Order: sequence, then structure tokens, then C-alpha cells
Amino acid sequence: MAGFTVLGGGISGLSTAWYLAQRLPRTATITVIEASDRLGGWVRTEQRTAGGAAVLAEKGPRTLRTGTSREALAVLELVDDLDLRDSVVTAARTSAAARNRFIYYDGELNRMPTGIASLIGGLPPAARCLASGVWRDLTTRSTHDGSNTDESIHSFVGRRFGTAVDDNLASAVMRGIYAADTRDLSARALLFPFWLADRTGSTGVLRGLARVAKLSRARNAVHAQRDLAERLSHAERRRRNPEFWDTVDAASMYSFGDGMQTLADALTTALRACPNVRVLTGSPVVALRTKDNCAEVALADGQTVRAHHVISALPAPRLAPLLGTADPSESLASMSYASVAVVNMAYAARNVTPVDGFGYLVPRASATQSGALGVVFDSRALPPQDRGAAVERLTVMLGLPSGTNATVAVAEEAALQTVREHLRISQAPADMDATIATHCIPTYTVGYVDRLADIHAWVSRQLNGRLSVVGAAYGGPAVPQCVLHARDLVHRHLRLDDNTALEAPQNVTGLEEIVRGFDL
Repeated sequence: MAGFTVLGGGISGLSTAWYLAQRLPRTATITVIEASDRLGGWVRTEQRTAGGAAVLAEKGPRTLRTGTSREALAVLELVDDLDLRDSVVTAARTSAAARNRFIYYDGELNRMPTGIASLIGGLPPAARCLASGVWRDLTTRSTHDGSNTDESIHSFVGRRFGTAVDDNLASAVMRGIYAADTRDLSARALLFPFWLADRTGSTGVLRGLARVAKLSRARNAVHAQRDLAERLSHAERRRRNPEFWDTVDAASMYSFGDGMQTLADALTTALRACPNVRVLTGSPVVALRTKDNCAEVALADGQTVRAHHVISALPAPRLAPLLGTADPSESLASMSYASVAVVNMAYAARNVTPVDGFGYLVPRASATQSGALGVVFDSRALPPQDRGAAVERLTVMLGLPSGTNATVAVAEEAALQTVREHLRISQAPADMDATIATHCIPTYTVGYVDRLADIHAWVSRQLNGRLSVVGAAYGGPAVPQCVLHARDLVHRHLRLDDNTALEAPQNVTGLEEIVRGFDL
């Protein structure tokens, strides 16, 4: 039986289905199955009103980074393919949002250095530990035990650069990305080049980075043909739409005039327009099994969907129970996720915040009972989204420790307290709305790389080799990482030379290159 079934209608599932639809012949069926009534997952934009003006409220990711990495280009090329070029709004590299990023430290916003020029006048208090941290690393030989043993980011950064660098800086960044504590997060997974530099030499981390870069280039030589094909394809895109590519080249970040949901909606529309694609919503999956040399997906309403291969874009812990308990995966079931409260605030005035920039993060050293992880100055970051209205939008991110029973009212009060204390904003917002995002961000805790290898082996044994996985739990939680992982998985499944499907290569788990990337 030809065709694929994709479980999950978030950005990973939608991207996977879209890439399949572009590569497979029309005779191959593609089915997308989503348990909820909407598609897009955590990518969600709401249209609200503040002071009589229409305002956007992003409930999930809000901006995308430009650049030349494979991840950044994967999303930009997807935007190009979906004809969303005219919907893109950008922040220039010279904008305040690109240049000004802050850390809340010792009761004040500290602007972080972004280059040599920004160091004129000295380091802000939060970053003064960097000087001693760099000196410590340069003058201290590596102190690892020579093994591949993982350690927490807190342990690694403290050992090499001093605990202040972690308390004041690293913890802020990781709280902002993963809503988690560096004392729990894996150094091997999230700081791999630094971790590898420490493990492969005795001269310290910073001196070892050049050696790691050389090793990385040698390891990536296996992808020379792929990389050349991608460069040639990208060059052709630039010739077709030079104005769009010139615009994003000059930008540091971008989104869409109507918010990030534009991307998810465009993928949904494109998929529904494909005659060989079927999209099912409100259809929870209850079991996965093999039958008659194919994979069978059982739904809660009694339906079954059969396909040659299943690609799961579900959160990791939801997958194992669907396959029964004969061969359980402790690594998959134990994958943890962080929860956050997203509080969107809109003021009926401009210049409400005391500084101009993208926003700020709160390090562990400055954490308060409110649980604030950081605040994004949405209107300052992408003014075109306000369409000229005299409003200012902020988003307060609050961490929700495991077991916390947060309510919307509690989250909104915590957000008001945060902007009063951190930004000295006393006026009431014209609109405020909190969303409790439960288990929304996978946390790559200590031992993650070994668990990922276990999951890779486990997936290869399921459904007679007819199962693959994709999504934030594996290749990284950001939208660009999810999109690139989806594209790479599809390319691994399909022939690139003649657009025909392979006979479902055995043991294509979707984790091959990710696991290999962590090898020493």
C-alpha cells in the first residue's frame, strides 16, 4: 500500500505532510490526523481589540530568525514556496529590536553587548562576570574526567567559566528558550560545540572551538552533495524573487503582518488543496499496529487508517502507549516538558516601556515569586503588525513548575506585578489575556543524548520498520528546527532524483542524523 499517515497537525506534522505532497506522485495518499479541532499546534495568533484598535496576540512563537543556516533557510524557502512573501514583516539588522536585548539584573534592565562596538563604555553589571569567566577558561586546563558523561549546563558553565556566568547569563538564555533551569538541562545536548571542545582537548573551551569547527567540517563532508544541491536550488530562488531575498537579507528577524499563524494556515490551505491529501481533525489516535504488511492507525471514533508508513509528530510521551506495552520505551515515556503562562498585554498608548528593544530575560539570580522568564516588547520588535495604531503590545512569559495549578487570573496578576516591578509601568493595559500552555516545550535534561539514541533504536523496532518520528522533542523546539527536521526526514524517505517513493526503507526513524550529530 502506497502512502503515509502523519500523526499530529502542529507545525512539524503540517510541514512533513507538505514536503511529502511536493515529492510523492498523486497516486500516493497522505493522511494527516490531529486530535484537536484546530491545526497549527502551539503556533497560534489571536486577533483582539485594545482601545478600539485591532491588535495581535501571539500565543506561541512570535518571530523567526533570518540567516544562512540550514534551519533559517528551510523556513524562508517554505515561506517562498507558499507565496507568503508579501505577508512578511521584518525588523532590520540596524533596528533597536535587533541591537537592544536586555537582562533584568539587580533591579535594572542591563543591555547585553552585541558586538565589539557595544563594549565601549564597559560591560553592564549582569555581564561583568564574562571577563573573569573568559580569563578563567583561557588559563585553566580542562578538568573533565575524559568520559562522555553528560552534565548539567550549570555544572559545565560553572566549572569552565564560573558560577556567576551561569547564574546571571546562561540561566537567563535557557529559561527564555526552554522555560527550564540550567541545573536540569543537558550541556551535551544544548551546548554541544562547547561540551565537545572541553572533551577533546586540554586547552579549555574557547581555544578548543576552532578544533571543533574543523572536526565539524570534516564530519559534514559526507553531506557535500546535498549541500551543493541546496546551494544551487537556493541560488535559483534568489534569481526568481530577488526583492524578497534582499529584504530578508537586511533583516535580523521576521514574522507576518497577521502573525505567525499565517504560516500554519497557509500550510493547511495548501494541503487541503492537494487531491491526494486527507486532513482529519478532532480524531484522537488510540492505537498503532501492523496488519497485512502495512501500518494501521486506529482512531477513537472507530475508524482505521492504513498506510505504508507512519510518521509521528506527536509529543514524545504520547507515542509509546499507542504501540502497547510489549516493548515499552522508558526513554520516550520519560521525556519531560515545561509549561508556561503566556500573558498578552496591550496598552492604548505608545512608548509605554522605558527602553526600546526586543525585550528582556530574567536569570535565575533575579528570579522572583512571579515566575517571570522574560518579557517581549512585541510592538517594538515588529511595529508593522500594529498597522499604525497608537498601541503598545507586550508579552510576559511565566514559568510554571511541575505540579503548579495556575489559573488565568493568577497568571494575569503575576504579569501585572512583573511589569510594575521591572518596567515601572503602573497604568492598566487596555487588553490583557493569559493562556496556560501546559507541557509545551520539551526539556532536554541531563542524559538526553543517550536517551535519544535509545529512542532511535526503539523506533526502528516498531511497526516492522514502518514508523518515523519528527518534532520538537527530537531535533530542537524552534519552528525552523521543526521544519528542517521534517524536510530532511521526507528527503530521506524519498528518492531525490526521480521523485518516486522508496519501498519504505527499513529503520528510517527520523533520528539518524540527529543522533549522529552528537557522536564524538
